[in-house]
Parts: sequence; C-alpha cells; structure tokens
Amino acid sequence: MIVQESLVSLATAAVREMVAVGNLRPGDKINEPPLAEQLGISRPPLREALRVLATEGILEQTPRRGYRVVELNPEDVREIYGLRRALEGYALELFDALPAPLDLTDVDAEMATMWAFAEAGDAAAVVRTNMQLHVAIVALTGQERLTSMYRSLMFQLQLCITVNLIAEAQSVGDLKQGCERHATLVETLRSGDRERIRQEFLDHGQRDFLAVP
Repeated sequence: MIVQESLVSLATAAVREMVAVGNLRPGDKINEPPLAEQLGISRPPLREALRVLATEGILEQTPRRGYRVVELNPEDVREIYGLRRALEGYALELFDALPAPLDLTDVDAEMATMWAFAEAGDAAAVVRTNMQLHVAIVALTGQERLTSMYRSLMFQLQLCITVNLIAEAQSVGDLKQGCERHATLVETLRSGDRERIRQEFLDHGQRDFLAVP
C-alpha cells in the first residue's frame, strides 16, 4: 500500500511533468476533481502536491479560485536568469576547491539521455533533460541546499522554455544543436581547466538567455 506521503510525491512529479511537456500551460486553471481521477488518487494528496508546486513557483493560488499555472512576464524571466547565473557562479567557485577530475557519472548519464531524446525528436523530453543535466552539474558541488535552490529555480525556468516547445527548438537551431552545446559544456568540465569552465558557463548562460523571446 502506498502511503499518503508517497502519493503526494507521485502527484507532485506527475503535475510537474504535465507542466513541463505543455499539457498544462501558463495561466491554465487546475481542475482538481478530474485531475485527481486522472492520476488515480484522492483529492487530499493532490491538494498537498499543488501546495508543493506553489512553493516551487510553478503554480500560484488565487483566492476562491484554486490553483493555476504561473504566467511569467519578461521581467520574471530576466530575474530567473539572473538568479541562475548567480547560483551557477557560486557553484563555479566551489568547483575550484574540488579535487580533479570531477566525477561526471551522473552528468554523462543525463547527457546520453538528452541525445537519445533528441534523436527521437522529443522536444519536451529534451527540455526536461536539459534541466536535469544542469542540476546534475550543480550537484557536483556536494552542496544540498545550493542544489535544491537551483533545482527549484530550474523548474520555474522551464515555464518560460515550454510555453512553445517548437519555438524553443527553433530558437537554438534544432534539438541536436542544443545537445551539441551541452556536450561542449560537459567536455569543458571534463577538461579540468577552471578558467575555460568559467568562460564556457558564462557563454552558455548568455546564449540561453538570448534565446528566450
């Protein structure tokens, strides 16, 4: 029997995925009864899951109207990218104190998954794995709070990426070109050249920012 806490975790992941792939889009209202039925759970764990997603900045609660998917304006996007750069900058500082070479096992696994989804033409999965790859890189620091904060920020960043997955794919050329950019980032990490790593992160983050409409 699945305990209530596990149901909340499963529901949180399921709704987050629906937002990530565009089944729930910015501004969409969450209709709890049919969603609970679709997920095969009762409404209490679903409500708790919605509260969790609200703390992540993916959903927002409106008085007497329940939850809806957050809509991001250009200023929101600039703020999110600014915070992302700040957290990545801190991660880079921590990398300098880590023994070389870095253990890229988890990073390589995410990169391989990203390539597989690109080959399959699954834009939504590529975008999702993009996020997971960046989180895996920050997790190399071994700092749980930093990684948790960064993961939450990337969930919010995903909102502005998945507004139009086709446009996102076009904005970075195509899915495979996006993978190539990330593969370059990973290989730079593997090089151990701290200055090169710092510059690649700066260029990579700036490129992503310019790609956002």
